[in-house]
Amino acid sequence: MSLTIAQIEATKQEFKENIARSGLSLDDLALVLNTTSEVIAQSIAMHPRRIEDNWIIRNFLMKYMADNGIEVVPFTALLGDYHDYWFLDDRVVERGLIG
Repeated sequence: MSLTIAQIEATKQEFKENIARSGLSLDDLALVLNTTSEVIAQSIAMHPRRIEDNWIIRNFLMKYMADNGIEVVPFTALLGDYHDYWFLDDRVVERGLIG
């Protein structure tokens, strides 16, 4: 999935806003997702090691925020069900861990 420059910028902002709303730090996310804060930062800056990494972060944030009654800023490019995207390895996303 190739994103336009506008979509990349919007996704960066959506990650930033959702992380801020969640109250979680990059270290918190890294701990839960079995990686480092540097890898999280690289991913949300739209330079993930694997394309699935951003979906893992997105899915975790959406679930965490829903479970805690926190309003999610909708993602405009990372939309729908990841199973519908042929280029994503659904097994990697379902594992829910980056590391």
